[in-house]
Amino acid sequence: MYDASLNESAYVYHMLQWPFAKSIFETGRLRLSPVRSWDDPYEKWWCDTLVGRKSSLSGIQAYGLCWTLGKYDEPRWRMAGFRRNEPIVRIRCQLRAILDAGRSLIGGQAGTLYLGKVRYRGEKRLLEAATAVNSGSAKEVTRTAASMLLHKRNAFRFESEIRLLWLDRQPVQDAFFIEIDPAAVISQIMTSPYASQNEHLEIKAFVEKYGIESKMSAILRAPGVEPRRNENQRP
Repeated sequence: MYDASLNESAYVYHMLQWPFAKSIFETGRLRLSPVRSWDDPYEKWWCDTLVGRKSSLSGIQAYGLCWTLGKYDEPRWRMAGFRRNEPIVRIRCQLRAILDAGRSLIGGQAGTLYLGKVRYRGEKRLLEAATAVNSGSAKEVTRTAASMLLHKRNAFRFESEIRLLWLDRQPVQDAFFIEIDPAAVISQIMTSPYASQNEHLEIKAFVEKYGIESKMSAILRAPGVEPRRNENQRP
């Protein structure tokens, strides 16, 4: 399922610690983690509510990778780096490139891939929707589960989230992987403004071997001021 409201030529962004981003290049795989394993207690609760033992959607395993349409917000860098020791980077991909990689799974895996924009609702409406799903028999079970997993509370509206989901009925795994050609799917790597210049230069040297643009966020830099080569701004 592809969200028709999305423009395939649009860019989306994903922030993560550099060692995990580096592994994408080294393995040629995007990692989708089990939704129930996510740190956010709300996400765990929502997933259990939708596909738990007492749900009409029970038996479905859900894996996801979260992206955002937002690219200029400084607080995103601080949230991504909270309690993290490694430098944070931001991966930029075009939606079309993600879809092309996902389409390669068709016919080779027993499951369904979904790419959609998260809709934000009040908690009361979310609970009512979950109750309605669990009280009936869903005809298109995976589509219903994916649609519900693309909903979050209004408190998270600032995230402008795009979610890539894989749903199947196989035994639960530690992760689900999508094979990619990093040079074809990733168009830019940006280093956090809170990383040191030396960290950025190391990342830049690695990334540019793949022919991919590498930049350091200038969101905290005064106009015309270049960073010191040995600065370390990390909080």
